[in-house]
Amino acid sequence: MKNSLSWTVASALSLLVSGAVAEKAVAVGWKAVTGKPAPREEDQVLSYRLGEVVAFAVISGAVMTLTRQLTLRQAAKIHARRSGVVPGADGATALEA
Repeated sequence: MKNSLSWTVASALSLLVSGAVAEKAVAVGWKAVTGKPAPREEDQVLSYRLGEVVAFAVISGAVMTLTRQLTLRQAAKIHARRSGVVPGADGATALEA
């Protein structure tokens, strides 16, 4: 139970931080490429062309998914190294260094 709880907390915290970093990176990149701020819900609906909104959705979704996967993999490696338990593995075993 302890390992399960520690993994839950570690993965949640790492995902929150990486999500915020990825969101900021996409916003900065979008501004650098287009010269306009990233589309947000609070923006006027018609201030962006449909193509811009679709492109932003695809780019931000891909960056968020990639960031999430890489973050979870790294967090799992760190957790396994510290606890000897591989998160999500049935019959979890210690990792060999």
